[in-house]
Amino acid sequence: MIRLPAFLAVVIAMVLGLVAGSPARAVQQGVQQGEQDNEDTGLRLLREAAVAARGRGYSGTQYVTTWGRSGSFSSVVEVHNVPGRGLSVRSRPSGTAGWVDPGAPAGSMAAPSETMLEVLARNYRVVEAGRTSTGGRAARLVNVLRADGTLAARYWLDEAGGLALRRELFDGHGRTVHAGGFLDLTLDPARGGAVAVPAPGGVDLGEVPALMDLGWCFPTELPGRLELFAAHTAPAGYLYLGYSDGLSVVSVFVDSGVLDGEKLRGWHAQRRDGHTIWMRNSAEQGTIWASGDHVYTVFADAPADTVDAAVAALPHEPAPNLWNRLGRGAHRLLSWVNPFG
Repeated sequence: MIRLPAFLAVVIAMVLGLVAGSPARAVQQGVQQGEQDNEDTGLRLLREAAVAARGRGYSGTQYVTTWGRSGSFSSVVEVHNVPGRGLSVRSRPSGTAGWVDPGAPAGSMAAPSETMLEVLARNYRVVEAGRTSTGGRAARLVNVLRADGTLAARYWLDEAGGLALRRELFDGHGRTVHAGGFLDLTLDPARGGAVAVPAPGGVDLGEVPALMDLGWCFPTELPGRLELFAAHTAPAGYLYLGYSDGLSVVSVFVDSGVLDGEKLRGWHAQRRDGHTIWMRNSAEQGTIWASGDHVYTVFADAPADTVDAAVAALPHEPAPNLWNRLGRGAHRLLSWVNPFG
């Protein structure tokens, strides 16, 4: 994640408008009484947007702002989508580039898989909320509502190309916790007769029985309606666990080792319920701690209170040995931090 130069910060502030300046008022607007009687009429639009984000070529500039544990973190990136290959993301001003899946947090969750949409439908109501515009483009508005009717997320979907032009997440208090969208967008010409590109991904739990046989124990859900959708070991030897409520993703990496906090530069220690955890103030809300003879590393794009509750629900066992070296998992996984958020 990069700290923005002043001129980029001004651009983002102008784009965010009322959302950043008055999140509570933004949440109240657009959640009309009629929506309370609607079914999940917005799911079809989100499915169409996911297909468009994979099957349509496009390029543009996006902003992303996340409100984390200690303030806001922002970035501006240039994106270029190539159907069948993925999304190229280049950060400004560092120029760091890479190919990512448009359905992942690094791809701004532009093309969620069908599994992710099913999780979303189980946890929320997704409803159409009329027509509007953003960034000079006509858009369809989709609201994601909690059971109590409060707004959890809002999507602006391009009328012309179906892409998600803008996406905002709100916590239970009506505060904006994530906002991202296009500053400019260029759509490649639609290909006549093109076959829709299916959204890849899905439940990745085939390894669970084998993991259990090896002695791994992990919850199938975490606080905040986070459901386990992926569990597998990597060639490097660590365990990856993916949780989502359909809007956010909490990634948990578990590796054998012990933890030396002195080597966690840029992180700060905090005591919680008698245990020490290490945190970093960033959009990814990174958290590292030792539990028994394992090191846990968590990165998430969820609201801070959801991340804290998830961390608290994971194991926190006393260390059996002196903490005299950095856990292999923490050392390797620090390079996985997502600069896009």
